[in-house]
Amino acid sequence: MEMPVSTTAVEAPKRDSLLGFRGLYEVFAQPSAFFERLKNDPKVLVPYLAYMILILVFMVATSEILAQMQIDELQRRAADNPNFAVPPGLNAEKVAPTIIILGSLTWALGPLVIAALAYLWGNFIMAGRATFKQLLSVVLFGEIIFLVGDMLLLPLILAKQSILVSFSLAALVPPDARSVLWVALSKVSVFLVWDIIVVGIGLGIIYSFPRNKGYLLSVLSVGLVSLVHVLMTAVGSMF
Repeated sequence: MEMPVSTTAVEAPKRDSLLGFRGLYEVFAQPSAFFERLKNDPKVLVPYLAYMILILVFMVATSEILAQMQIDELQRRAADNPNFAVPPGLNAEKVAPTIIILGSLTWALGPLVIAALAYLWGNFIMAGRATFKQLLSVVLFGEIIFLVGDMLLLPLILAKQSILVSFSLAALVPPDARSVLWVALSKVSVFLVWDIIVVGIGLGIIYSFPRNKGYLLSVLSVGLVSLVHVLMTAVGSMF
């Protein structure tokens, strides 16, 4: 006589179509509770669209300021090197569209790079288990925090016609984009630190790591990208 085999149906996690939209403010107000839900229902499209909209607004608003900084740097190099010539007729208005396109594309790759670093450290070095989509989702919502800081800076940037303003320790030294000290201190900013902390909370939840290990993983991903910027500035200042 055969005994009946008992089977237990495993329910798939219930999807919440509005979670991505609510996450745009819940990541500020209640990140732990939000990331607990995001773990089983990661969202990428909504935060990526919000991220790119903020980037485009910022790039369009500051493109001529950034373009003029590039032109000033070319003129400085031309003054130091007789063999280096600045193209005739070059002005900020002509350079601005290129700044918008290249700048937006560079920013668009940022979350992918950070998520890839988190995947490398978390899955291969720390022996955790997470999908790239889960990590990218956490990183994107964290980067929204950083971009809100940039948007709050935008009126001051436009008023001063300078990109070298910051909610960071860089305010304690003379502004200079070629200064390693200024760039390093600019990374100690309210919104970048907030970004790293929130991403650390999210990564800890995704991997089921202790909170301190999540913070370490965030520093090794979000923080490492900032460190690369400082090192590139150090290399560039040698020329």
